[in-house]
Amino acid sequence: MSVDVEIYLSQLLKFFKDNPDDLLNLVPKGKEEDFFERLREVVYVNHDKGEEIALTHQQMIDICLEINKSKPVEKDEFELLLEKGIFLKAPIGFMCLN
Repeated sequence: MSVDVEIYLSQLLKFFKDNPDDLLNLVPKGKEEDFFERLREVVYVNHDKGEEIALTHQQMIDICLEINKSKPVEKDEFELLLEKGIFLKAPIGFMCLN
């Protein structure tokens, strides 16, 4: 067990406990402990591999997708949704017409 890992994890968990709205933007209510456990696992895997212990953007996305039991939309799928007219391209980004 590394002191650096424990410090990083305590700061990360403290952030989410101090900012519950930010946590609920990532995972549904009731899944917080699963999210925290998965964060711990990935940070320890990074440490064991000798990589940077801080989570990458992609790792955080993968954890959220796993907890939410979602899958990322493939580029081709998104283009199909655009063709069907479900999404509208606007100057500020894409809008869902749902």
